[in-house]
Amino acid sequence: MSRTRTAVRISGRTVAAYTAVLLGVCGGCRTVIEDRLATAHSPQEIAQATADFYAGDVRDDSCAVAVVGTDGMSFACAGAATRHALFRIASLSKFFLHVVIQNLVAEGRLDLSQSVATCSTLDLPPEYERITLRDLLQNRSGLPREFIVRWEPIDIGTALSCGFFGTDIYGAFETREDFARMAWRPWWRQAVRTRREVYSNMGFGLLGTAVEDAMGQTLEDLLRVELTEPRRLADTAYVPRGEQTNRVTRACAGQLPWLVRRGQPVFDHRLGTALRATGGLFSSISDCATLFAAYWPIVDAQLAARSIEGCADETVFGLLRVKALSDGSRVLYRAGMIYGGASFVGFDPQTRTVVVILRNVTSWPDQCGFAVMERLRAGRVASSLLASGR
Repeated sequence: MSRTRTAVRISGRTVAAYTAVLLGVCGGCRTVIEDRLATAHSPQEIAQATADFYAGDVRDDSCAVAVVGTDGMSFACAGAATRHALFRIASLSKFFLHVVIQNLVAEGRLDLSQSVATCSTLDLPPEYERITLRDLLQNRSGLPREFIVRWEPIDIGTALSCGFFGTDIYGAFETREDFARMAWRPWWRQAVRTRREVYSNMGFGLLGTAVEDAMGQTLEDLLRVELTEPRRLADTAYVPRGEQTNRVTRACAGQLPWLVRRGQPVFDHRLGTALRATGGLFSSISDCATLFAAYWPIVDAQLAARSIEGCADETVFGLLRVKALSDGSRVLYRAGMIYGGASFVGFDPQTRTVVVILRNVTSWPDQCGFAVMERLRAGRVASSLLASGR
């Protein structure tokens, strides 16, 4: 009898494990992370429960979490991570450059109303004369999100030969000249003429190169002089050097690349000069928390010009997107993915809370960050009621 019960228990666990795999982290994580968060109350406990979820239930090698509120910062790490471990932060890189650009504009050294065709040294089609640096920064250039949009033969060949096999999905954009050649493709030119609001990695890559040309400095130098040195962000760089290299987290497979087993090392590629601005930074949870705590003025300026109430999920909002939580309130977020890294940042305008999650795996953006934001909001409401004696 006991032997039978043991067999049933093992079978149940096996079925649960396979079910989790089939559901995937995106669809199946919500219940699991809510179980982790159920006994967490303070921001510190919530951050640690989140880190433990990724390093335990999802089996990441390294995870670091920060909760930034009006009453300070809470950090949590799990696996091999520390507060100063360097992660590949993917699309969260854009926010660092955004702050640099805002500083240059405030000092009168950069004019966002300039045409990209005027600033850039690239050989661009005439349509780009109508695109300003501000359009690129605010995702209003019309440029596609990725180079793969219409799945033309050239795109399919690039995807099959590069990204699907664990190398560089952006291999076609290693140099500025590569980008310029793609810019002349007919459907890219048509996209620029339509000027739709589209979150665009291509557009932000072009912005990075245009800012370099306008300022006569590389992104590395601009980042160092305008941001990392003044704010003492010692963990942030496009290319880790010196002792930083000892703190870089291992690049691992998550849900991607599809042909690499979960948790195994993946090729640690670096974005080329054409697209480095779009997702090429390494940073730590400590530096990210500091940067995003100071990003609220930019968010507030955007909120003053445009309300997010009533916006549909995934509405583009500058570098962020809109997401409705289960109570109907709306938050802003950005998720990132690159080979060897996945990242999330969420801004809750009502509670003035920021959540940052850094992982060392390659996975599609999941929904767990929103569960964390909901738990933080619930905890804040409960604390407010307790303080008021209700």
